[in-house]
Amino acid sequence: MSIGEWNGRTIVWQRINRLIKAVWNGRLIRQARPVLDAPSAIGMLPEAVDPNRHVREYLRYYLSLTRPPGYAVMIRGPWGIGKTFLIRQILAQMFDDEKAYIYVSLYGVDNPSEIDTAIFAATHPILGSKAAKVVGRVLNAGLKFKGFENPITLRDFKRRTTGAIYVFDDIERSSMSSDAIFGYINQFVEHSECRVVLVANEAELESSDSYRRKREKLVGQTIEAKSAVRGALAAFLADVAHTEARDYLGSVENHIIELYEQGMVNNLRVLKQTLWDFERFYQAIEPHHRQHARAMLHVLHLLFSLSFEIKLGRLNAGHIRGRTDLWIAAMMDEKNDAPIKSSFDRYKGIDLSDTTLSDELLIELLVNGVIDDSLIKRDLDASAWFLEPTDEPSWRTIWHRFERDDGVVVAAIAALQRELASLQYRDPGEILHIFGMMLMMTDINLLEGDRDGVVESAKTYIVALRQRGELPPHNPNSFMEPIRDGAWGGLGFTDARSDHFRLIYDFLGNQRQLARIERLPALAARLMKELDRDPDLFCRRLVGHGGAGSDLIDGPVLREIDPAEFLAAVLRQPAQAQYQVFHCLASRYKGGAFCRGLEDELRWAKSLRDAMLKLAEASDPVPRNKLIVFAGWFGQHIPDDSEEADAATSSG
Repeated sequence: MSIGEWNGRTIVWQRINRLIKAVWNGRLIRQARPVLDAPSAIGMLPEAVDPNRHVREYLRYYLSLTRPPGYAVMIRGPWGIGKTFLIRQILAQMFDDEKAYIYVSLYGVDNPSEIDTAIFAATHPILGSKAAKVVGRVLNAGLKFKGFENPITLRDFKRRTTGAIYVFDDIERSSMSSDAIFGYINQFVEHSECRVVLVANEAELESSDSYRRKREKLVGQTIEAKSAVRGALAAFLADVAHTEARDYLGSVENHIIELYEQGMVNNLRVLKQTLWDFERFYQAIEPHHRQHARAMLHVLHLLFSLSFEIKLGRLNAGHIRGRTDLWIAAMMDEKNDAPIKSSFDRYKGIDLSDTTLSDELLIELLVNGVIDDSLIKRDLDASAWFLEPTDEPSWRTIWHRFERDDGVVVAAIAALQRELASLQYRDPGEILHIFGMMLMMTDINLLEGDRDGVVESAKTYIVALRQRGELPPHNPNSFMEPIRDGAWGGLGFTDARSDHFRLIYDFLGNQRQLARIERLPALAARLMKELDRDPDLFCRRLVGHGGAGSDLIDGPVLREIDPAEFLAAVLRQPAQAQYQVFHCLASRYKGGAFCRGLEDELRWAKSLRDAMLKLAEASDPVPRNKLIVFAGWFGQHIPDDSEEADAATSSG
């Protein structure tokens, strides 16, 4: 070791020596610095409404003892209830001097030496985590320091702290056994005559017989902490950064507390996370939405209730998707104990099937954590709170019939029949909504006829649209279509689980596929023009990444083009464009495309390959080589005759 290195280390050891001497001389008194999220809102509650009054009173008594108590106090309660928050608040209210106690979390602690390090770190704020670990290792190793003849250990330090206050939190989250933890803590109670408070979710520890025996020896008083939601809410609101959202949430805090209690949430972490979710939602909505007080309260009830249920694991995305139908099915079957039934029953006076916010939006926000501004605006603007009846499509009025005046609904039914006669509706989602409701309306005599007649009417309507060229063809990226999860436009399809609705749904899909095939010749002509004008767009049509420019990915459009004409058109392009087009074909056909949607394009691809190889034979060496290579790029994905036969046999 060089002299410079030795001198540097000596300086470090000298500083540590001075720190330890200061501890012995009393200049650094034991301390823990409570980290409070907000001013002591809990402490300002009237005792009559403080659910943890018993905890406060006993800890005031216990921590004020001047004689050694000879036992520890256990504050128990489930995770998320706010035990840590409560204890830190009580300590902050009792002690003006932040150095009066040591607060240690055992979260993730593996052995007693790590607790030693944590306690030593709590003796002064300048001992940050890294420094504390270094000092703790030095002490526990018993190394000699300049100015001390004998090794000094932290155990020596603890023996000189008679009367100190220690709080050990997160006991159940330590990796140590309960025997080891209680054996370690017992020395503070019996040997050092300290006052010790233990904080734990004791239900996670009680299964062990050895735990119960150790506990009986150490713990003299157990107190059950309760969720102090009102005080915690005030503190959480102080953390809401968006001023307007914070002010709004503060104005409806009684509603939030009532929902929390109705839902028997008993978990303050869930409350805090839900507040943050609502803050993000609030920032995404527009000023005219925020100004509608009744609508905002209605939305808050829905969001908070479902957020509580999801975050507590009572509901998941599968329960939210189609929640209205699931709830109706559960209500019709008395023996049905589906989770959604329990959730709906839990929140009295709140309709969790309400469609102001669609299933799609709720899943995005509460399950996936995604804020979709356009989706939020769509749902709110289409809701009964913001949509003027004169601007509402007749089918939506019928869907919302329970929220509309009777005369308005009757007029909407008559208008819908006129609109169907003139083939006014073309969007597949609207078509499914309309005929799903017509199935329902025949059942309750709002329309004449029966369910079979509705199915035939739907087929007639769909065919008429296709024959006029007005039926939207099947989207090759069908997984991206908004018709999914039994809903469209933010509303669930009526009667979506019935066989009659399924017949209409399947027929619509088949007709859209047919409409797509019927459009292929026109699309092929468009594609050839784009090949001359914009080879990039040509390639995006065939192998793009989705969207409006990739509408021919899995449609056999190239079969509508003469292979020789196509080859001539490509070879008229610059060399770079030729390279791009044949590379595009290779991408289009790789991965077994001829067995999954492009079967009708196989013959065309073979013909193009053969034409290129025939042209290569009559060409000069350079173009010959290029044609052979280009033909090989996509030709390698063309199955041979035996593979075709196998595929045909397996598909048959």
